[in-house]
Amino acid sequence: MPSIDIRVTQKFPEPDFSRLQMLVFKDVQQVSDQLRAVLDDEAAHAPASPYKHPPMFRLGAYAGEELVGWSFGWMERGNVFYMANSGVVAHYRRRGVYSLLLDGIRKHAQSEGALALRSQHSVVNNPVIIAKLRAGFHIAGLSQSAQMGTLVELSLHFSEKRRTLNRSRMLPYVTREA
Repeated sequence: MPSIDIRVTQKFPEPDFSRLQMLVFKDVQQVSDQLRAVLDDEAAHAPASPYKHPPMFRLGAYAGEELVGWSFGWMERGNVFYMANSGVVAHYRRRGVYSLLLDGIRKHAQSEGALALRSQHSVVNNPVIIAKLRAGFHIAGLSQSAQMGTLVELSLHFSEKRRTLNRSRMLPYVTREA
């Protein structure tokens, strides 16, 4: 396997990146003409927003000059970094590329003052869910998305105090027996 170089990038090349996303996620998403029609209608009738989106941070995994993996996200309220989208081309999976990207995002988030990482994944995307659980993430909840279906939310708290507090809030309360 050629060596993988993880780089910060301002943008990924289009339309190649969109095609790469479709290829990587083909097993966990479906094309929906109905969703496209709803999104197009909403965009046509949405007022212009005066608010700016938070700056996006992008990391690319390159084999030479070929983009073979990526991860991007942004800082949210509460100093939580949201990992919005990550993927690795099939030929480069199970070779540590995703772990390199995850480590790069974690380091960036911490350098920006993040207290935690957060991500959401299709419940059928087992390889990524397992990789994140192995990396210390915990299941934080489930949600429904019109576009992605059922999603599992994963979180990684950077401090032991936050991990302990998070776990204590997830455990059920029981009464003591008499």
